[in-house]
Amino acid sequence: MYCHSPQVNQLTALLVAHGVERAVVCPGSRNGVVVHNLHALQSEGRMQLTAVTDERSAAFVALGMTLATQQAVAVCVTSGSALLACLPAVAEAYYRHLPLLVISADRPQEWIGQWDGQTLPQHGALMPYCPTHTLAAADADGTYTDAQRWLTNRLANEALLALSRQGGGPAHINVPVAEPLFRFTTPHLPHERMVRRHEPQATQPLPAEVVQLVAGARLPALVVGQYERGDLRAEVAALTARRQMLVLPDIIADVEGSHRLLAFDRMDATAEADCLPDVVVHLGGNFVCQRFKALLRQAEVQVVRLGYDEGLADTFCHLTHTVRCGEQAALQQLAAALPPHNPQVARALQRLEALAAPEPVLQPAPQGAYVWQTLSQALAKRSGFTLHLGNSLSIRLAARYLRSGLYPILANRGTNGIEGSLSAAVGYATAMWGLSIVVLGDLSFFYDANALWNVALPPNLRILLVNNGRGGIFDHLPGLSQSPASKPYIAAGGQHFDAQGIAQAFHVDYHRADATHALPEAIEAWLGEGERAKLLEVRTDD
Repeated sequence: MYCHSPQVNQLTALLVAHGVERAVVCPGSRNGVVVHNLHALQSEGRMQLTAVTDERSAAFVALGMTLATQQAVAVCVTSGSALLACLPAVAEAYYRHLPLLVISADRPQEWIGQWDGQTLPQHGALMPYCPTHTLAAADADGTYTDAQRWLTNRLANEALLALSRQGGGPAHINVPVAEPLFRFTTPHLPHERMVRRHEPQATQPLPAEVVQLVAGARLPALVVGQYERGDLRAEVAALTARRQMLVLPDIIADVEGSHRLLAFDRMDATAEADCLPDVVVHLGGNFVCQRFKALLRQAEVQVVRLGYDEGLADTFCHLTHTVRCGEQAALQQLAAALPPHNPQVARALQRLEALAAPEPVLQPAPQGAYVWQTLSQALAKRSGFTLHLGNSLSIRLAARYLRSGLYPILANRGTNGIEGSLSAAVGYATAMWGLSIVVLGDLSFFYDANALWNVALPPNLRILLVNNGRGGIFDHLPGLSQSPASKPYIAAGGQHFDAQGIAQAFHVDYHRADATHALPEAIEAWLGEGERAKLLEVRTDD
């Protein structure tokens, strides 16, 4: 049996029609009727539910599931401040074009602002990252008119279609529910009109002047920021193999070649000016490599931006063209138009590959560097895993010691916050086979430790906690060390906590190691098979 609320039943039917098959649900009374319906779908084999108590963590768990499945995932929360806890994940989904659906239960509108429990204005609460679609609710006497039914149908369809519009993004459906709440009297879901959106796909989306600009460049370059859909590998590999463009992807671009960016850290930009492009085709999201970003901002270069940006994404400060289009078709068009074997591309690639050659292992190595060197060697011997990176120092060290394109590398770089790094990895692991490996620092771990408060914590989760007792990224900010507030307050230093108690509380296998020569053995044991999630904590002094 489904609930008696007609708007909830309409929404449930449309979730099925639009192919939403996973939901993360949070406890609450007002959203209990929605959760009941989702559970009914699960009993019929049409939905998979995961229960997470902390709403902030739950939203990031759902986000991680969208990354794993490339499908929309819902997170269902109760009324009041529970909805506000979803905002960080919604912002992350907005900037990464991820189809995260937030379903919030709401109180009847007449009680908002009347000192009634768990009531606050929920319509527009997740703006500017996504609008709210507040469904119609039955009248106090139970009346539900044809007009109300039509409105709920239209708004729910509109929200669900927004999940896939022009690259995808988050959506928010707000569901007012009046008391009495818990009457489960409806034997079947209603038949709901589903609306489908069709958007024409151009096979050659780039205008002629853009193609001519790139084709006429001395050194055309393809710069790829965060890109997670995995559908550009063939096109990028072909451009590199034919020496048509200099391909410079970020560590989280999911295409091969990020190691070349290390060369720009090591070169004299004045002496190596031939390696700097004069025309850049830029796609993807956040770009981690600060040195290369700074060089392009200072260079004489024209930039073409591809993608479905809302505004002007002028990352390198030299934007001359922006094209709203699918990136794959655009690269195929460039590959067909550009001449093969550009000699300047070949020379630049040769020079960058030489400059980016791995540095010898330092003896003795700084402890943080040794951890990453050891981890990279261990990962090079494995396959069938996904690597998740915490923000700040973790992702920057990964860019130094790892290479993109060898295995999926994910990070919450939409907003670059430390909240939700572990939760997103948990969600991903829940929806995927193979090891889900997450590497993060102590601030990111302890801030998001509620991610482990999860009865469905998957056994394929591996957590590497690099614990130096502070935010290590702050050690790398020029001039900050001169402030007496630096370590105790800005970097949150002086924390001597370990994760053993947290691991035990949440039934995670705990391992500890020092950043010494015994670390390779500890990492191999941690990566091995097990019946539960594993956490390896490595204490470093640097």
